[in-house]
Amino acid sequence: MRLFLLTTATVGLIGASAASAANKTVHDTDDGFSLTYPEEWTNEATPGNSIKLKVKSGEKGLVCRVSAGLNDPLDPNMPRDPKTYIEKDWSMDSWQKMVGAAFGTAQFSKDRLARLPDGYPVRIAEMDFHYSDSDVDFYGHAEVAISLRGTRYGLANCGVAGDSADEAARKWAPLADEASKIVSSFVLDAD
Repeated sequence: MRLFLLTTATVGLIGASAASAANKTVHDTDDGFSLTYPEEWTNEATPGNSIKLKVKSGEKGLVCRVSAGLNDPLDPNMPRDPKTYIEKDWSMDSWQKMVGAAFGTAQFSKDRLARLPDGYPVRIAEMDFHYSDSDVDFYGHAEVAISLRGTRYGLANCGVAGDSADEAARKWAPLADEASKIVSSFVLDAD
């Protein structure tokens, strides 16, 4: 889980332009997830081991990523019953614990329970954050989906970044619907 939290810190979300056309669905059978995005988007190399897919709508566009992997069964922070946790025990504090810890200043809103096509639960929310380390410093806004399923975890996010929170919000406004469609297309496979 610690690797998962660290991975989410690399959410380097950039830009602002929506795409519209035919869609492409990537089904990664090795890592157990699917995501659908506009066909003309660029599929970029992924940094690190747990970011499995990175797609971008253009030089100044929406960036979407999927992180996926296996939960550590010995991690005391992992819930014993992931389905019940996502479905019934989830709270805004859960967002901070599972995703926001990598950002420090993440604030979550619009939390909702959704369902994968087979009815399994997934949580979706919006996140405002400020990320800063020795190399980069930016503000961002993203829509995020997370699911825990047996021994798997999966996180999909689509967002933008800017030099200030106001700039990120301005960039986000025209892209919110596009980001929501992509994030809502996220599927975490059963074990």
